[in-house]
Amino acid sequence: MDFFRDLKENLDKNNTLSKITDGISEFIGELAEALQKEGIIGKDVDIVTQIANTNKLSIASENEIYQERKNVLQEYANSTKDEGNLYFVFNKVKNEDEYRIWTIDSNGVTQNEVRKNDLPNDISVNSAMRMNNGKFILDSEATKVVTNEIRNRANKIIEEQNKKIQEYKKEGHTYLVTEDINGRIFLWDSTEKPKFEIEDVNFPEELKEKAKEGNSFLYKDGTYTYIS
Repeated sequence: MDFFRDLKENLDKNNTLSKITDGISEFIGELAEALQKEGIIGKDVDIVTQIANTNKLSIASENEIYQERKNVLQEYANSTKDEGNLYFVFNKVKNEDEYRIWTIDSNGVTQNEVRKNDLPNDISVNSAMRMNNGKFILDSEATKVVTNEIRNRANKIIEEQNKKIQEYKKEGHTYLVTEDINGRIFLWDSTEKPKFEIEDVNFPEELKEKAKEGNSFLYKDGTYTYIS
């Protein structure tokens, strides 16, 4: 909560902190905006999907980022409650001219569907809004703060994910495929026999056809070799 209050104050003052909020996060944000302009990432794509489209995420990491999005919004809403409830454009209803809007207040998050005509012209998915005289208005500052922080936390989750995967893969060890779900490969170190498995998001595409449940691979020289 203090983070958001301090960041908000510094944004108002336009001082150094607001310029160095998070280099990596801003880069990903700019990349997402560029891809959006090129039509690769649509205007109405939610922020977690944007992150997933530009990074390799495990199921666990993606779920964690979904949760952090809620946490960020709740923390920001709590820290700016004097400005009224915070509203967040969650996503667009498929094939409809409606958006799902989250209302974030002290009781948590609730969701409603709102027609596009009842929303400001300048909003899109991932926009933060307030209510003024019974009408939604875009809160540009809140949008910037929460989207930057969501990306910042996502970066940390991705860094931890990649570190965990890399540490799990050991030279000369054999790995058993425990699950293969829609191209997602889960491996267990059958040499060391730990109590957990990993989803290797960097598993070679050319080997996925052989990465069926029960098959084994040898990890050597930084890559996998099919053995049985």
